[in-house]
Amino acid sequence: MRKILLAASCGIFFVSGADNVSAERASSAVLKLCDSANGDTAGTSPADAPVDTQNGASTPKAQPNPDRPAKDVALSEQLQDLVVNRLQQSVARPQDRTAIEAFYRGREFSPLWVNASGALPSTRKAMSFLQGIAADGLDPKDYPTPAFSDLDQARLTADELTLTNSIVTFVRHASTGRGAFSRVSGSIYFDLKSPDLQQALEKIASSHDIVATLDSFNPQQPQYTELKAALSLARETPDADAAISATKAKIPRTHQIGHSPSKAPAARIDAILANMERWRWLPRDLGTAYVMVNIPDYTLTVINDGKSVWWTRIVVGQPGKHATPLLAETMKFITLNPTWNVPPSIIRNEYLPALARDPTALKRIGLRIGRNSDGSIRIYQPPSERNALGRVRFNFPNQFLVYQHDTPDKYLFSKPVRAYSHGCMRVEHPDQYAETLFSISQPEEGYTAQRIRSLYGRGERNINLKTPIPVYLTYQTAFVDDSGRLQTRPDIYGLDKTIVDLLKRDPRSVNVPIARNYGGDSIPVRGHTPSRHIGEQPYSSDRSWDPYSAASGASSFYRFDRRGSW
Repeated sequence: MRKILLAASCGIFFVSGADNVSAERASSAVLKLCDSANGDTAGTSPADAPVDTQNGASTPKAQPNPDRPAKDVALSEQLQDLVVNRLQQSVARPQDRTAIEAFYRGREFSPLWVNASGALPSTRKAMSFLQGIAADGLDPKDYPTPAFSDLDQARLTADELTLTNSIVTFVRHASTGRGAFSRVSGSIYFDLKSPDLQQALEKIASSHDIVATLDSFNPQQPQYTELKAALSLARETPDADAAISATKAKIPRTHQIGHSPSKAPAARIDAILANMERWRWLPRDLGTAYVMVNIPDYTLTVINDGKSVWWTRIVVGQPGKHATPLLAETMKFITLNPTWNVPPSIIRNEYLPALARDPTALKRIGLRIGRNSDGSIRIYQPPSERNALGRVRFNFPNQFLVYQHDTPDKYLFSKPVRAYSHGCMRVEHPDQYAETLFSISQPEEGYTAQRIRSLYGRGERNINLKTPIPVYLTYQTAFVDDSGRLQTRPDIYGLDKTIVDLLKRDPRSVNVPIARNYGGDSIPVRGHTPSRHIGEQPYSSDRSWDPYSAASGASSFYRFDRRGSW
């Protein structure tokens, strides 16, 4: 009965296709189908197809396409055997193996880069792209490209997987960074999403412009492409004086604040490489409106519709354990007349020792002491013009518990180097900053700087942003200004050197994240203090006791502004 049905099927195919299919092609199809009735497995249903049972696998072999030459069919079978049974020899990373196997299964193990005659034209373009990847600050040695010179099937399929592995490695590095940010510092956190490598390969396979498709995995922000051009120029121009210089440039973005001497050629290249790597950690879409902090430039800029609409000077964290973190979060609300809740780390490390030396120390600077509902110690400062947070706090909840805020110590903004805080950012003109954010988020409500100042008082008040605004705390020691000139800034936290060292190491180790305790400073303080310290203490603005008081000639009294009440 099976033979009769197959014969009928052959006849129907031949008759119905006679007008559209050449006699030779139809005859070939008829013969293949009829041969299957006599025991040939080609053309059978998947359930009847032979399976590869090596190592216990149950994988249907690649089925021949009548339009494909026999050599190409054999090449697919060779590739299938390599992918199913020996992929670990070509692809070290387990997640990459999973994606690569799924990709080839989805195309019935048809090679992406070769056929029986050798490499395809698009393959040469992909190889050329990887060989020139140094233009993006990456090392071509991390992405080996085979020669495809040996037409032996085993060699061709091995070369096929070598190039595929290089491509997925590049996609991963370009999308999230060559090195894991957690290996650079514990003060960095970005919610990076690993690229879907199977989907990436499918996108590449269907591309009509493979170079453009591969480049699309790199950051596309103008700041990145400007650095890429600057890198090319820096490599071509060994004379630092002839190259783009930070000392002679007009700086519209930063209004010529805190610029540094021009770096030597090698140092300038390293700075660009480190900054390009950090751009890989940022979201590809920054948003229509966003806040960009540049820590080593000590500036904050508000961007809307691709243009800088407002900027201000800021004070950032001291180098070391009080460094301002790098992150991407969302501004959700603004607090007027904020209460400063002293973070547990400061209570534990600084204020309890101060109380042990002088039980009235905190009272004299306007701090009050109590207990939280869980019994832990609470030290806080009520709203006032002398509050450590000033009159305005800008809230973008994050793992590091940092925020932006006003400050009573305005004199620090006149200094060229402004790394004095415990990690939070002090803003020079908070009323104007708030006006700018409200004008973007809810312009219909008419929040002007004057109206915001009229709300200053002793009652804390939160105003939600109807349209939350992304905030990016970045570390740009090299960037291109609005006039097209490269600017450089001192590496105040030493991040450039750490990143450049990582880029020179084996990516198989540096790309693996390490665990970090991002919330360690928020552990409540449950230590004992004498009962007379725990009762509510009245507010006072006496600051004479503290050696860090501006009145005493030190750099800043309010060094205790690390990490707030979230």
